Amino acid sequence: MEKRKGYYDILESTQKGGLDVTEWMQWFLETLKHTLEAALDRIDVVLKKARFWQAHAQDGLNAPHTKVLNRLLDDGPEGFEGGLSAAKYKDLAKVSKATATRHLQELLDKGCIVKLAGGGRSARYEINWPE
Repeated sequence: MEKRKGYYDILESTQKGGLDVTEWMQWFLETLKHTLEAALDRIDVVLKKARFWQAHAQDGLNAPHTKVLNRLLDDGPEGFEGGLSAAKYKDLAKVSKATATRHLQELLDKGCIVKLAGGGRSARYEINWPE
């Protein structure tokens, strides 16, 4: 759908240009390549998430842990620019600030997240991807 205008443009120019469909084939193959690359990228993300959950299957994660980790995994770094903070954890998990801080420490101890550079009250965290 995102390439609809380009499709109609190339189709129209090909129809008016005689029997040579070379331009249309080039457009089609480039679009197919783009689609396959996007599918492979999505598969990579799904496999990374599966490896993460497999690595932490026995960690005894509670519902708020799982909810926040799923959000981190789904949104990726773009969704949590600057990393996950205690305040963001608190809002996502609907827990108190003290509970958010405790949960973040538990996730650190279990190896689910890593602390980014900086510290103190402005501590930020991100997913610790398994190798």
